[in-house]
Amino acid sequence: MKKINILLMPFIFVSLSISAADEIKWGMSIGYEKIDYGITLENTDSGTSSSDIVAPNTISEGTMSYGAVALGIDMRAGNHSFSVKSANGDSDDLMPSYDFPFTGWKNVDSNERSETSLNYSYKLNNNWSVAAGMYFGENEREFTHTKTFPARDNLPFNWDTQELGMQTSESEGTYIAAVYQDQLADKWFWYGKLGYQTSTFDIDQKYVYGEQAVAADAWLNAGGTQAELVARFSNGTGLYEWDIVYAVETEGSAAVLGLGLVYVITPLDTVTFGYERKNYSYDKGDVVKYTYTGLSGNDSGSIDDAITGTTFDEEADYLTITYRHQF
Repeated sequence: MKKINILLMPFIFVSLSISAADEIKWGMSIGYEKIDYGITLENTDSGTSSSDIVAPNTISEGTMSYGAVALGIDMRAGNHSFSVKSANGDSDDLMPSYDFPFTGWKNVDSNERSETSLNYSYKLNNNWSVAAGMYFGENEREFTHTKTFPARDNLPFNWDTQELGMQTSESEGTYIAAVYQDQLADKWFWYGKLGYQTSTFDIDQKYVYGEQAVAADAWLNAGGTQAELVARFSNGTGLYEWDIVYAVETEGSAAVLGLGLVYVITPLDTVTFGYERKNYSYDKGDVVKYTYTGLSGNDSGSIDDAITGTTFDEEADYLTITYRHQF
């Protein structure tokens, strides 16, 4: 289910609630979230293909911390409540600067991350409620990977290599949770939440892989020039590029833990201080697409039997402060 479908759900809720005897109460919220996000890529399979996101028998960990403004709208009718929340943020350098995606490579990346959730809860009594909902998360990672492969076999040039592109990671899931709340003091309440979530995790990556022949010192010391070197290549430039597209799909599950404090300013206004942690674990991905298109007279094609031995783990910690007003 895509985010557009999630955002249409409030209208379905409204149409179902119009005929209900309970009065519908609307609320809007704005908040700030401090998010610590991490991802671990592990490949324990030594025989997988070149489509691996990290090299065989390696572990790569990426982290980023960022702030996000979260906007929400909610509706309540009797024991039923429904809400939609969306948050967006950005950060640099999710993945390591060195030895990623493979040994000897350098990495620079920038990230734009968005999260949207649809939530429904039913109040069982004054303390207990059950909740269920859907979640959509997306991270757009713009990256540059570079490495120089030195001259070998007495060849007079090095290869300066670059991968330049965009990787989009999408996670979609459904969850169920139990929520307990109680009053601490006048105008102060607390709550705890424990849940379980199942998710799919898709990675789509598009990038240009380029290698440029660069004159080695031995060639230059012998009186040769860069122009003379590249003129010896069939395309006259010594630059070979491929437009590469691949997609990986996997699925997994997560535990969800939440704690929070609610301060009642007035009967219509509240401030919530919250903490939430999610920890996802995904299986090895299936490569559903892998194509390469030559951009400088080199070969094009596809790899139909590509596999990946990479597993994925995500974790996220949220510290939030949210103001809500009820109409």
